[in-house]
Amino acid sequence: MEIIAREDNRMKRIFDPADYVRRTGVELVRAFDNARQATTPELVGDAMEQPVRKMLEQILPLGIGIGSGCVIDKEGGTSRQMDVVLYEKELCPVFRINDSDETTYYPCEGVLAVGEVKSAIGKKDLEDCFRKISSVKVLHRAYEYYENEFYVGRRYGESGSTTAQGFCRDQTDKGDIFGFILAENASIAITLPDPSKTHRSAPKATLLGHYVENVNSMRNDVLCPDLTVFLDGNLLSPLTIDSDAVDSNRPYTPTRTKPILPHLIHPWRSESPFGELLKMIWKRHQGGLTAHIPLEHYLHYNAKTESNLTWAAFANVKTMNFKVGDPVRIQTPTGHLKDTIVTLAKNSV
Repeated sequence: MEIIAREDNRMKRIFDPADYVRRTGVELVRAFDNARQATTPELVGDAMEQPVRKMLEQILPLGIGIGSGCVIDKEGGTSRQMDVVLYEKELCPVFRINDSDETTYYPCEGVLAVGEVKSAIGKKDLEDCFRKISSVKVLHRAYEYYENEFYVGRRYGESGSTTAQGFCRDQTDKGDIFGFILAENASIAITLPDPSKTHRSAPKATLLGHYVENVNSMRNDVLCPDLTVFLDGNLLSPLTIDSDAVDSNRPYTPTRTKPILPHLIHPWRSESPFGELLKMIWKRHQGGLTAHIPLEHYLHYNAKTESNLTWAAFANVKTMNFKVGDPVRIQTPTGHLKDTIVTLAKNSV
């Protein structure tokens, strides 16, 4: 009997990764729900200061930071405040004013994904999530045009010209920010009791029907959420339509070339819904691209620089008298500089 008891105790100590992921999702939703009970909206972002941040960082791709705030682009565009912003922690500067999430800004080139977190989602919440996610996806990443419809991109977490990747930006979603909705459950029925009767024209009384209404009102599939996850096991994702089949399992890829195409909004179930979301984020991190933006460009977003020399003073030069307009023939010698970096042979180290 004692041997059996020891075996039972050993089995209980076996770590379950799936359960860890599930609990992380639950704690994330509850952290935001608790923060929203606060009397001031500024405290909502404090949900990301809870231990759930560390739990998330441990299961997200290396180098991805987690925060809350707004996303910006070089043209002056600013998104609405997002509950979750996943960004390149080592490469993306974060502009934070008065230590408030309402005034925290992330350049869009350094953002991998954004998300909205709700305890329960109904018609009004769903519409709000669509509008917030679209406010991020509409921003313009500073991609450089190469030739023949190719743009220059880079993998997330990489920097430098040696990591340049050419891709047809307008014919893929690989260069876009991933957008998701996460909730504990839906406050109204997702489909009718018989889902097979709702795939063509979902009744407006269901969440699926409201989802389709929001997609239609956007008039641009590129701006819609990529995945909606409910921790009770339900998920909503766009799928392609293959001929007359309604059981397609190929993800629908919205592109700028054809931003409005017929497709399915498919409800499905998973034993690990939060795990499915993490899998999609990992896929976008590994297969997605973003724009090359040197750090010095990040730091003067929207600034216009113009050389306009009106006054100057000479340093380390004897006093000189000259008239305005006279040529100045003083130069700073640079022949002594040797700033080239070379790779050393192993035997010299």
